[in-house]
Amino acid sequence: MEIHALQIERFLVDIWHQLSWQEWVAVLFSVISVLYARANSIWVYPTGIIGILFSISLFVQAQNKLYPDAALNIYYLIMSVYGWYMWSKKDVDHRPETPISWASKREYVWAILLFLGLWIGLYVWLKHYRINNVPGMDSFSSAMAATGMWLLARRKIENWLALLIADAVDIPMFFIKKLYLFCGLNIFYVIIAWMGFLAWKEKYYRQKMKVSESLQHAGSSL
Repeated sequence: MEIHALQIERFLVDIWHQLSWQEWVAVLFSVISVLYARANSIWVYPTGIIGILFSISLFVQAQNKLYPDAALNIYYLIMSVYGWYMWSKKDVDHRPETPISWASKREYVWAILLFLGLWIGLYVWLKHYRINNVPGMDSFSSAMAATGMWLLARRKIENWLALLIADAVDIPMFFIKKLYLFCGLNIFYVIIAWMGFLAWKEKYYRQKMKVSESLQHAGSSL
């Protein structure tokens, strides 16, 4: 028992020494951002942008070589600016012009095309240039996460399912790359993604009820 305890202690100490301050900052702001996303708050974007910038600086380091993840985070940065703009728009009643909703058939088609295009392109790139030792997981999770970010910017409920799948695949990948804090972060993300999916579904149906009640009230007053 003592030998096992010492091995666990050494393992944890080793993990602690491998964590950089950039990783801590990136994880902190990423956690804050995903909590704001679950709450359907526009602060998901400014806090997320800080986490994205620190993540990029970490992924391009020579010992990590997670270039697809760095490229994905540049895409995240662009989508965050786009999402911030979309979520900022209000109608004449000061309500969001982009309310929570399910994706349409057309959006499903675009999401599938985006995912497949990115997955194939990233996999070929990683495999051909031998950039890292996990091309299958890296390309799949990157493509799925990129699709999820596009759906999030459009406030589609399905974004949570795409992000949940991407985060689940990222857990073993970051463990292999010895980015243990990011590994733990993605376990947290999986839980939050499922909670976010349930929360947004509830918000959507409450939203529909309010619209229905407003129409009934308008009809009865005529």
